[in-house]
Formats: sequence, structure tokens, C-alpha cells
Amino acid sequence: MMPWLSRLLPTCRDMSRLLSDAMDRDLPFHVRARMRLHLLTCVLCERYKDQLHLIREALRKDDAGLEDKGSAQKPCLTAEAKERIQRALDSHRQ
Repeated sequence: MMPWLSRLLPTCRDMSRLLSDAMDRDLPFHVRARMRLHLLTCVLCERYKDQLHLIREALRKDDAGLEDKGSAQKPCLTAEAKERIQRALDSHRQ
């Protein structure tokens, strides 16, 4: 890649944060443009973006399925399980 272009583009580390941010809010045009250029040159970041979208869609489908079944079907921990987890956390801290 041309040295001047690499200075303009975000790093892969920056891209991981920016891709996540872009899913939650609108980013400025100049940031989106730099991200697009980076994605054109970096197969790994493009793959990471696709994975983030896949995870988000899977979670949305799962949430929709839980809402359709009603609140009685939502998974929850028993009081005994909560106590076991709390004891394990307390013993780990000591």
C-alpha cells in the first residue's frame, strides 16, 4: 500500500472500535469514508465487520424469539444457582 494512504487510514485496531461504534451510532462522513477505504484494502477487517453483523443478527433473532414466547419462557437462574455462583465468586476473590 502507498505510504501516504496508510497514514490517512485507521489502523486495524482503530477499525475494531470504529466498526462497533458504527453499529450503535452514526459516524461523521469523513470517518465512514476512511473506514470504507480501509475495508477495501484489509480482508481481515472486512471479515471482522461481517462477523459483527452476523452476531448482531443472531442476537436480534434470539431476542425476538424470547419475546414471542412471553416472559414465562425467558431463561432465569434459580435462587440456589445464584447462591452457588455468589459463593464461587467470593471464594475466588479470597
